[in-house]
Amino acid sequence: MPAGFSGPAVADHAAAVADRDYLLRALAALPPRQRAVLVLRYFDDLSEAETAQMLGCSLGTVKSQAAQAMAKLRKAAEQGACGPRSQLPAASRRGAMPEVGTDG
Repeated sequence: MPAGFSGPAVADHAAAVADRDYLLRALAALPPRQRAVLVLRYFDDLSEAETAQMLGCSLGTVKSQAAQAMAKLRKAAEQGACGPRSQLPAASRRGAMPEVGTDG
């Protein structure tokens, strides 16, 4: 370490880990259909049409479910900034996101 260095020896990733945990808990709190739409659209990078085909629903359903889910995530993020994040359910690594097409 250089002389006079007072920072940590390794990068602190605690904030990134906390944000990821919060996102996973917020996703787990969504209804299964909304969660599936967001996962397919934004994590798996499918188009709206591909998402509709995978879920066996209309394009309009994908659009409305995505909009409703994003509104809930925004609200949860706003509440998290002003209050305790512990209001969201705890998510485990297994079972936090059900398989597509299941109800939970």
